[in-house]
Amino acid sequence: MQFQYRFILNALVAALAFCSTNVVYAAAPSGDGQLVRAYQGSQFERQKDLGFIQLELLVGPVDTKASGGFGKSQVLEGYVTKVDYSLSGKRSTLEVARNYEQALVDAGFELLFKCSGKAKTCGKLKFDQVFGEFPYEDEHYLIARGTDKATSETLTVAIRVPESHHHHVFVVRSKAMDTGMAKVDAAAIGKGLEQTGHMALYGIQFDFGKASLRPEAAPVIAEVAALLKNNARLKLHVVGHTDNVGNFEANMALSKARAATVVDVLVKQHSIGPARLMPHGASSIAPVATNRTDAGRAKNRRVELVEM
Repeated sequence: MQFQYRFILNALVAALAFCSTNVVYAAAPSGDGQLVRAYQGSQFERQKDLGFIQLELLVGPVDTKASGGFGKSQVLEGYVTKVDYSLSGKRSTLEVARNYEQALVDAGFELLFKCSGKAKTCGKLKFDQVFGEFPYEDEHYLIARGTDKATSETLTVAIRVPESHHHHVFVVRSKAMDTGMAKVDAAAIGKGLEQTGHMALYGIQFDFGKASLRPEAAPVIAEVAALLKNNARLKLHVVGHTDNVGNFEANMALSKARAATVVDVLVKQHSIGPARLMPHGASSIAPVATNRTDAGRAKNRRVELVEM
């Protein structure tokens, strides 16, 4: 479970900095509009862009007894960046954090959550366990959300101040990612089944932690239906797969529910005979890549067709 905490909140640390190009910049190399300026005297150290990813961000105290170990969190999709700053002089972590908080509020942002290590308001699990770093009693963390009026994009900014001489700014800029770059049609699915007996469909996407389909899944399922209609004898196992984040049994139930949703759409919306389809859940027992990286976990989250 500790690895899971580190992944999600290190993703936060590596995520919330995207908007630093537009949100919190003092001496960063590519600032193009400062909605919130970096703390006075801060020196830009480094920036890391993670691209368009999905993140579960902490918006409440960490709770080891809660589902997934977080208590309260939100899942966001957006372009993510992390920016690190150093700071010389005798400024407390509280002073740095409160200045950022005020700057965000003044810029029209809504404060979602804030906590401190000394006040023990961050939760039962210490932030060193979450971030995988040495514990800091004077640690401060805050997260806020606002709008870039120039682009109408939603910005989520999280700021972590572990020590007085350095801090991290994380930003998620919620915008549409490029889609339609990989086409999967009935012929391609059929060819994959013919060659290997199974075919992974990454275009069938679900809402986070749920079995409800996202709109972009519809055309992919339509191609599966076309394949079945053109091959009357074809029967398929529909298998849901997850990564290893979270509880194994819960992921097993979720993966089967997702497979059942796909079967339900094929039967009810595309008139495919139910006897030709069988839903299964595999949880995380059949990975096709490592679960230690974002890219690997993305490959493991899939719906796979297996010829009966």
